[in-house]
Amino acid sequence: MTQAGATRTDVGAASFVHTGTGDNNFFVEFTPPPRKPPRRLAREELYFHMRRFVRPAAANAAYDILARDRLIVLTGPDGSGRRTTGRVLLGELPGKEVPFELVPDVAENGHHSLDPELIQPGNRLLLDLTATEETARRGMAEQLPELWEQVRELAAYLVILLPDAERELPHYVASQVHHLAHPDRAALLRRRLRCAGMDTRACSPVPESLATYLTTGPPLRDVARLAHSVIRLRDRHRHGVHGITDTPELFAEWCAKALSTLTDPQAVVDSIVEQATKAHERAFCYASALLEGARTDTVHAAARVLMTATSTPADPKPLLERDGTHHLLRTIGADRVGDRHTFAQQEVAEALCRHLWSDRPDLRGVLLDCTPQLLALPALGAEESEAAAGRVAELMTGTEPDTVLRQRVEGWAEQGTEGSLTAASALLDRLVQHPRLGTAWRRWIYDRAGVQTLTPGLRRVLTGVCATTMATRYPRSALIRLHRLAASEPEGQEATGALLTHVREDGQALHHLLHRLSRRLGAPDRHPRDLGIFLALAADRDLLARTVTADGLSCWRSVFRTAEPERWRTAAAPLLGPGADGETLRSLIAAAGRDHPALNALYLTAVEAGPPAHADRVLRLICEARSPRPPSSKEETAP
Repeated sequence: MTQAGATRTDVGAASFVHTGTGDNNFFVEFTPPPRKPPRRLAREELYFHMRRFVRPAAANAAYDILARDRLIVLTGPDGSGRRTTGRVLLGELPGKEVPFELVPDVAENGHHSLDPELIQPGNRLLLDLTATEETARRGMAEQLPELWEQVRELAAYLVILLPDAERELPHYVASQVHHLAHPDRAALLRRRLRCAGMDTRACSPVPESLATYLTTGPPLRDVARLAHSVIRLRDRHRHGVHGITDTPELFAEWCAKALSTLTDPQAVVDSIVEQATKAHERAFCYASALLEGARTDTVHAAARVLMTATSTPADPKPLLERDGTHHLLRTIGADRVGDRHTFAQQEVAEALCRHLWSDRPDLRGVLLDCTPQLLALPALGAEESEAAAGRVAELMTGTEPDTVLRQRVEGWAEQGTEGSLTAASALLDRLVQHPRLGTAWRRWIYDRAGVQTLTPGLRRVLTGVCATTMATRYPRSALIRLHRLAASEPEGQEATGALLTHVREDGQALHHLLHRLSRRLGAPDRHPRDLGIFLALAADRDLLARTVTADGLSCWRSVFRTAEPERWRTAAAPLLGPGADGETLRSLIAAAGRDHPALNALYLTAVEAGPPAHADRVLRLICEARSPRPPSSKEETAP
């Protein structure tokens, strides 16, 4: 308790400053650790699933309950499509809000908690507890009523995913449970084939081999793999015969071949490795796996790069006697489709890459050293380059220590070539999403983002990962890191442009950015770039009107106080035009306070923006703001 003559000035949640002369009792409250914000689901991924979604029997009833009660609990056996159904139900609700994934907080003692304060108005939330341990699910079940109450108060929506036959729920939450059965697998197959451009009338009647396979009840992921294999065979057939029409006979042939490839690819890999015994054959084999789908001559060039990197002697045979790409493709069991190559069975390329990585650890450094050169081959397309970089990154994240990973990210980024930047971006992209390493790497990006002496390549890589992967999966973290990158970039506007793009697509991100800028602009140790960031934001017509909020006006107040009018007049002009409402004008004038140069600049901007009547209106509002409150009619004035 504070005694007489003493005052207390609060400084945060955990301390205060005693500014008086009396005694003071200190009550220290420790600040809790920050909560994990919901992760936004990728809009493109959501649309991908919505186009290919086959509704289970209970999906329509579940949607009605979600729209009415704002909560639905989905259960079902593994492979029943719970996660896809939950995403699609949230995506089908009216409006354009993108769903978020709610992530429980895990304390050091293993206690799982759900923070209702993380929910924002209108949020669409997905809470996936299917992989959570049973004891943790039971603990969170007691928190669901409070979470549901917050969801209803904020007009949000919540979909909870639970394992099959989950019974540990409060009774009034248990009434929201809907059990999902497997959707029609034949319908799922047809939907995926139709989305790939195939005429699904050719799927009737169902071939006997396909009908037999579907009666075994395969997991939905295997049905999706089957559809992908059929499309690959169809594309290969259409490449050889132009203008072909899909027919039941061709569909039956493709199904028979596709079903034969739905096996473990390891046996195929073992056969390929036994066949490819010579150095140039193995180099071509590994290059084919790394660059699957690329042009055959590009694979041949990549094999030459690998042979040079491993100091393999040149083939002593005369040039015309050396093996051509046709022989090499036949040796490794790959097929030629036009001027490109592919493996007949799915996932063989990935399995071959894993075999190289695990069977020959002495070649890892060689492969990583020449990765930028492989990705920069002239005939390699952007998608093929990114896919190859993703394969290398996937291999590295499973075996290499943090020191090696960090050296590769920084080393590739500092090289600054297109191939090295692609490799660094792909590796960092995998690391920030890694279930075990992701937190530490997101923290690493945060620390590096505030460094002004970053190399241009590393700054470009950090900005790209924050603006894409992190903006999709971790929007709040991406905002903070993009802001730090924009505030620390010595010249150029790449990070600032990425930051504005991010807040333009996410209203909550704009709210958080204005809050950060209002605190930093008002602090004595503010970064000098923050003023420019706010003016760049205000210069965007789509964002300008949304700066007239409490935090936005705090930013304008700092701008009026510290910046020359020439810097902000152009950005503020639309807010002072004839179409501006009175409340907006009063708010800006109040933000200028009694700063005469700022008020004069506001008036001059209004004069240039509209007719004389509008200028008189602004001048009247300025005079009202500067004049003291007039006395009431009942008050007497001195003679």
